[in-house]
This record gives sequence, C-alpha cells and structure tokens, in this order.
Amino acid sequence: MRHQTGFTLLEILVVLSLLGILAGLVGTSLVSANRATAKAERFSTRLDEVQAAQHYLRRAISQALPLAAGPPVAKPPRFVGQPAQLTFHGPLPDSIGGGLYQQHVSLAGQRLMVSFARLDGQATQRFGEPQVLLHDVQQAAFSYRGRSPLGQDSGWVSNWPWPERLPRAVRIEATLAGVVPWVTEQVNLRLDLASEPGSP
Repeated sequence: MRHQTGFTLLEILVVLSLLGILAGLVGTSLVSANRATAKAERFSTRLDEVQAAQHYLRRAISQALPLAAGPPVAKPPRFVGQPAQLTFHGPLPDSIGGGLYQQHVSLAGQRLMVSFARLDGQATQRFGEPQVLLHDVQQAAFSYRGRSPLGQDSGWVSNWPWPERLPRAVRIEATLAGVVPWVTEQVNLRLDLASEPGSP
C-alpha cells in the first residue's frame, strides 16, 4: 500500500510566514516609491513657481520706462526702490492685457506680491487684484545701483535716492522655505540712461 505524502502543518506555517514577510517588503517598497514620487512632484512644482516669479521680475524690471504718474499737484516719481518693495512703470505682454502700467512689487507676510495700475496720461487706474508671485518667502531684499545726477556710481544701495531717475540695475535676494533655493537675481534695465534729458 502506497503512503500519500504532503505538506506538514509546520511547513505550511513557514511558507505563510515567508509570504507575509515578502508582502510586507513589497508594500514598504511601494510606499517608499510613492513618497519619493510625491516629493519629486512637489520639488518640480516649487521649482516651476520660483522660476516663473524670477522670469516675471526679470522681464518686467528690465523693461522699466522713465514714466511718471500721480497727482498733478506733486512731482510724481519715476522709480521708487526700497528694501522690501519697488514701484516702476512699464509694459505688460499682450497675452495678459498689454499697455503701460504702474507695477508695485512687495513682500506681504510670506508672499511676494505684485499689483498693477493702468497708466492714463499721468493718472493711474487700479487694474485687477494683487497677484501672488511666490508663496513661502521668508525674506526678500531689493537693492539698486545706478548713477547720481552728477554721473557718479551709486554702488549698491537698499533705498534708491533719486526717484526721478531709473537705476541701472536691480538686485533681488530672497530666502525661501523648502529645498528650492532662490538664486540671487541681478536685472539690468535695458534703457540707456545716458539718453535721458538732463543726464550728464
């Protein structure tokens, strides 16, 4: 008579234990992979946000024009540059409205903001709502370099002292939350200041 062979209870328990361990390892690997993918997506999204903000600032500031707008009783400034904000005049792309605007960039809390006012002669008319250029900005600092009315190099200053004149360059430094850094920007204005009336 032939004896039937099979798995013992102990062997079955060992196999089930091994399968449980393998399932656990596979699950851990999947969770780690999902976390890595989500982290990479967050990094990519944040990098896109930072680059978009830098692109706007480079384009807008480089195209600043020596225009003035404000109440007729006062001599309105052409360019206001302070440590945490600046105001200048320049064009917007046709894709977002076109025309000439007063543009005000400032740090509000931890948000880098920009607001617009359409130029109508020397008057301004508010245009749209303030827009967030970048979130989670821990610190931002603007500095300016140009020439004095006497033609002397100003060096880098945190307050632009000649609002009737445009600087030659604006430097933008910032500290951001997260792993994506802000690379210090130096934006050179395209306008040749030597061509301004009254320039030395």
